[in-house]
Formats: sequence, structure tokens, C-alpha cells
Amino acid sequence: MSLTGANISGHKSGKLLGFLAVTWVCLMGVAPQAYAEGDTVARLQAVLEEFQAANPGAPGIVVHVECPSRNLRWTRAVGQAGPGDHRPLTPDHTFRIASNTKTYVAAAILRLCEMGKMSLSDPLGNHLAPDQRALLAGDGYDLEAMTIGQVLSHTSGLFEHPADPRYEEAILADPHHRWTRSEQVAMCVEWGDPVGEPGEVFSYSDTGYVLLGGIIEEMTGLNLGTAVRMLLDYDKLKLKSTWWETLESPPPGAAPRAHQYYGNDDTFDWDPSLDLYGGGGLISDAADLGRFMRQLIQGRVLETQGDLADMTGQGTTDYRLGLVVTDFGDFLGWGHTGFWNTFAYFVPELDLTVTGSILNHHAEKGRELARRLIEAVNGN
Repeated sequence: MSLTGANISGHKSGKLLGFLAVTWVCLMGVAPQAYAEGDTVARLQAVLEEFQAANPGAPGIVVHVECPSRNLRWTRAVGQAGPGDHRPLTPDHTFRIASNTKTYVAAAILRLCEMGKMSLSDPLGNHLAPDQRALLAGDGYDLEAMTIGQVLSHTSGLFEHPADPRYEEAILADPHHRWTRSEQVAMCVEWGDPVGEPGEVFSYSDTGYVLLGGIIEEMTGLNLGTAVRMLLDYDKLKLKSTWWETLESPPPGAAPRAHQYYGNDDTFDWDPSLDLYGGGGLISDAADLGRFMRQLIQGRVLETQGDLADMTGQGTTDYRLGLVVTDFGDFLGWGHTGFWNTFAYFVPELDLTVTGSILNHHAEKGRELARRLIEAVNGN
């Protein structure tokens, strides 16, 4: 079964049509009726406090909730910036957003398509460095059949190098090792084989986005952080606390980075190259993360509605091009989550953005906190 086009069925099809209709309403500037926000804020605060109490392993949690149609913009932090650190976590603290970065990378690829530099139907092999082509072809990958769009939607058949337990073992043995993109692509080849024919199955692959990051660098002649900043125009989007770790300097005035945990391990000083080259790498705060997701889905990042339609319409039922479609019961949320327990969702039917970070990978997942925040705004 081909997964190169969106496979939408059952109850999600109705919700998707609702999403498209409400997105059009949002783009036209027509907002749903507002209502008093006092009770909403109380519900949101209760959700945050209950979630913190249920997850004592997370030193802190920061969230941003925005719903202009209901006169709601609420950013809160609870807990501390890290265990043993008595300074409180603040709404301005920044954090590694991990795989939330993939949405930015996907948007940057689509901007290159808009500029005529490439197309989603291009064979992956057309844009890889010669050494990467040789390595992947030698492992049985059909680089002429694999497309850029399939890599974006994780349907190209690429193995994921972090899926092999040896990667975690290597990181825990030496968390300060400076990984290279070449090392990670080589691990994909050494540790695994193609997981399917191009377009045949969905299989999440960080390695695919590592390759896409290299393609962005090759096409722009810039490092990945600078290239994505330029392609997406952070200044236009008013992203003031977003930057690519080690590839860019923090923006002036950016707040300190919070400590993020992997169980009992403080990962603050772990070398970011373990997740830097396109699958992850960005640092942001909760408000910037929400600002980007909202503007992307509302059509303010990509220049043409056709490219936004590609980003939201191609791929599989649950994963499009750098965007996850999440069923929150009454509503669909569009966004992504990250390994360091970060999350960002836009719910068009409510004109609602919910984003944040839970400072421990092993705590209850951000998707669940997002669900509860959405319900609180909706009055549940």
C-alpha cells in the first residue's frame, strides 16, 4: 500500500474537513465568539499544578497557551530550572526542543521548493553528497525511487540510527562526544537495513532529517542554523528566543536554558551533537515555539497556499511533512513533539496554540499535558 498521499479515513476525515474550514476562517480573519477568560485561567492553572504533582521527577514545567479569539494569552512555569537549583523556572527559560525542530526543517525545505531550488518529487539521490550516496546505495537504498517528500513524511524506507540501542549506550558512555553527521549516517547503514520500499511504510527516521539538514546546508552554502533562520525569516515571524545550538549565538536577551533530564541524568552539559543536524538542534522558549506553529498553520511562513497544502496534505494519516496530526478527542491538533518532552500544537477549530516543555524525558508525555490544556480552554 502506498503512503505517499494522505490516507484519511473514518472519523478523522470529518475532523480534517473541519480543520480546513476553520483554517480558512482563521486566514480570513473571522474569529469565533469570545467568552470570559477568568474561569479558563483557573482551569489551566489547575491542570498545570496537577500535572506537576503527578510527575515529581520533572523539576519544572513551562507552558504557553494562546487563543486570541478568546482574549487568552497565558504563559506559566512551575518548579525549578533543575533539581538542586533553587532558582524558579520562569516562562522565559529556553530549552532544547529536540524533534520539534523537524517542523522548522520541513518548512525550510518547502521554502527551497518555493525558490525553485528543488521539488518534493526530486529523487533523494539528486541532492546527497557523493559519500552519502555511495554509503546508502551500498546498503540497498534505491536513491532514485526515494523522494524528498517521502523523507519529510518518514515513508522513504530509511532506518533510524537512534532506534538501535547501541546509540543510547554510546551517548551514556560518553555524553560529551562530538558527533558528526557522517558518523550518524554511517550508523544508519551499519546498524540497520531499509525498512521498506520507498512509499511502502511509515517508519520514523531521524536519519532522514539529518540528510535533509545536509541538503539545506549544501543548497544555501550556510550552516544549518543560519540557513533555516534566513529561509524562514525569524525577524518577520518575531522569533526572538530561537536559535540553533552551537551553530548560532544566542539572540541578545535570550533567557538561560533550563536543565532537561533523562531519568536521573542532568543532560544540560551533554553535547548537543547527539541530536543537532536536522532531527533536532533548535533551542526556543514556549512562547516562540507557539508563535512559530501558529504562523505556520495560518499561512504566514510559507509564501504560497499550495505549499502549505503540500505540507499539511502529503504524507500519512498521522504524519504529514514535518507535522504530526494528533487526535485530541473533539479536535485535531497540528504540531510535533520532541524527545526532551517538548510539545507544540495548533488547534484551528479553537484558534488555539498549546506549547511547552516538561523537564524530564521520562515524565508523562507532553501530548497528554497538551490534551488537558486543550480541554481546559474548551471548558471541560
